[in-house]
Amino acid sequence: MDPQTSIAELAGIGQYYSYKLKRLDIETVEDLIYHFPFRYDDFSQIREIGEQFTPGEKVSIQGVVWQIRNVRTKTGKFLTNATVADQGGTIDVIWFNQPYLTKNIKAGTPISLSGKIELDGRRYKMLSPQYEIIRSSSPGLEKQDPDFNTLHTGRLVPIYPETGGVSSKWLRAKIASVLPRYLEKQKDFMPKDVLKRQNLTALESALSKIHFPKNLDDVKEARERLSFDELFLIQFISARRKKSWKEERGAPQMKIVNEKITGFVKNLPFTLTSAQIRAINEILVDLSRQIP
Repeated sequence: MDPQTSIAELAGIGQYYSYKLKRLDIETVEDLIYHFPFRYDDFSQIREIGEQFTPGEKVSIQGVVWQIRNVRTKTGKFLTNATVADQGGTIDVIWFNQPYLTKNIKAGTPISLSGKIELDGRRYKMLSPQYEIIRSSSPGLEKQDPDFNTLHTGRLVPIYPETGGVSSKWLRAKIASVLPRYLEKQKDFMPKDVLKRQNLTALESALSKIHFPKNLDDVKEARERLSFDELFLIQFISARRKKSWKEERGAPQMKIVNEKITGFVKNLPFTLTSAQIRAINEILVDLSRQIP
């Protein structure tokens, strides 16, 4: 996959989403891969339904849908009510104004839920949690993350800079499908001896871990590598530009009158440090050359 392939050419994006993604400065495949999360929701701890919860606590549970149905309220709005069970018990789940959920979620469906727990009388419930139907593995992540079977629940969930019509959930799904193909075609540009000397992970590992970490140590490891890359490339581009200027451009050679500079320094009401003297000498040498 060419990193500079237009984002509009990817399946499921087209002109509609490419217009929206442009607001996030995402125009190519590489832009999408380098659109990093700015934080993570920790839904990695899977809890049993029968446990004691604190109202307002964010938790993840996984179970089987016992029943699900839509109910219309007196004001004409829809409530989708479900009961989810695991070996520890059952819990009520409510979504608001999402009647289409009953088309995707059926009784008997294995499901993962992440969200806030509320207490209704003596019974716990979840209101509008993130949900995900549990499959054997998440499409696109088999090679990168075989231990996880969810993208949006039950793990460290990346939260991205968003724009209208493009949610973090949408971005996670797209990146999960594109990332393995992108990594297959890319080579790490950083020399191995530099990586070893700086104790940095490989680029393939860093990009996988920044988007789909197993823990916060993965996030730290990925950020260290990607931050190093950013600084390295800034210095590399600066060095190339400097080399080009030396080879292709000239500079006016300035005449240095040492007597005047010496007299000026003697009249200063203080004595220059050795570092200041060294800096002045370097500047004078630079000014007397014909190289910019």
